[in-house]
Amino acid sequence: MTSDYIFVDFDGVILDSEERMLKRKYDLGFHNHKNESEFYAYFEYTNLHPEEWEYILKEAKSVNNSVEIIKDLENLKKKIAILTKIHTLQEMKVKTEVLRENLKILCPVIFVPPGVKKYQAIIPNHQLLIDDSSNNIKQWIENGGKGLIFDPTIETDTNEKVKSLEFLLKR
Repeated sequence: MTSDYIFVDFDGVILDSEERMLKRKYDLGFHNHKNESEFYAYFEYTNLHPEEWEYILKEAKSVNNSVEIIKDLENLKKKIAILTKIHTLQEMKVKTEVLRENLKILCPVIFVPPGVKKYQAIIPNHQLLIDDSSNNIKQWIENGGKGLIFDPTIETDTNEKVKSLEFLLKR
């Protein structure tokens, strides 16, 4: 990919799926969101119950019009790609279905498997990443990229944080 791509995270930036997953995880008795082994146990559960990803992803809503903005960016022929972490192959399958069939988003999608960092999957090379994880943004910048933290709750955009993808329409 050339150096003028904009990479956008999926969960928590495009759709509210991360929030839905954390709620679902909690409702199933996995209460410690910081415990890595608990996340692995939850993802094992999703492997046994693939309908979990259907609920989390297919019923998720656009965050601050991100879906509509990405479609507008595609129509403007902007070089945009989705860079998303996956935890299971079922999650990857359902994300693909949601993006292509439900949302009709056609830009490239790069899936980052467990144990791999986003900056390892795509060499940052001065490219922009918009992600709701400050850790992902920190690592991206440390490895030569540009990054913005996506936070839909802030009042106004800053040099480090944005509340919407709308600013991309003006670039």
